Amino acid sequence: MNIYPLIKTQSPPGTGQLLLWFWLKIMAVFVALVFVLVIRVPGQIRGYVYHIFREAARAQAMISTRHMLTLSDGHFLVRYYPGDADSARLVLKAAREFYPLVARDFRFSAGKKILLVVHPTRESLNASFGWPASESAMGVYWAGVIRVLSPRAWIDARDPQKVEEVFVGSGPVAHELTHLVVDYLTRGNVPRWFTEGVAQYEEYRLTGFRFAGTGDFAGQPLYDFGEMERNFDELPNQTLAYWQSLAVVEYLVEVYGEESLHKILAALGQGRDMNGALQQVTGRDLDRFAAGFRSWLGQKL
Repeated sequence: MNIYPLIKTQSPPGTGQLLLWFWLKIMAVFVALVFVLVIRVPGQIRGYVYHIFREAARAQAMISTRHMLTLSDGHFLVRYYPGDADSARLVLKAAREFYPLVARDFRFSAGKKILLVVHPTRESLNASFGWPASESAMGVYWAGVIRVLSPRAWIDARDPQKVEEVFVGSGPVAHELTHLVVDYLTRGNVPRWFTEGVAQYEEYRLTGFRFAGTGDFAGQPLYDFGEMERNFDELPNQTLAYWQSLAVVEYLVEVYGEESLHKILAALGQGRDMNGALQQVTGRDLDRFAAGFRSWLGQKL
């Protein structure tokens, strides 16, 4: 996956290319190092290495977007292109509204300003990750940076109040801020399905938005937890996969209590895998936890 934004900078000839080349080299070294350590080094040490990698990637994003226009306050830097000032202000407003709530719920405090990059088109957002133009994400969190599709690119309304209502209620900011918080709390040691479940859980709690309801999947076979762990993004029914990840978090909170969610995130941050974190917090390994989830869900459907 190409993680470097395809953006033409306004640096003097040659300077931007040299700087980008330098950061590409640095990032390549970190990627190789992380790959080796993921295989050979205990979880806690991997967490420290991931922290270094993430902050290097974040620094690269700060540099590669420095030519863009900027809105700033005590917690956020919002970078955007000319013509998108209204969208940038709306993104900043949503971030200001949701961040204190997410931070409160997860007992988190950011040590640095959070970078949000507003992309004017879906193609621009997808290109920043090397994705095909057909991808339909409205927001993406990766390595300390949140990238958001401009509200004017997907909200079909001219009334500014209506645009704000739609963006705050069903836009990506609350969801992606939760991804950021989970990433920092776990030091990147979190399965994709679990971080998606947690992000949806918090988003629903704050906005009331959810991708699908429980009744939408009555009678459908669920994905095996092993499949969710290994290939979450490649599962053929992504709507089912996302819904199931949310349902698991709802089961965890309902049966084991809200504190169990915080304890699992803390255990992951200490280097435990998901199986070990579940055993430590719930007393059940992943297989027994999955069996309990299926039984609980059967009563809900």
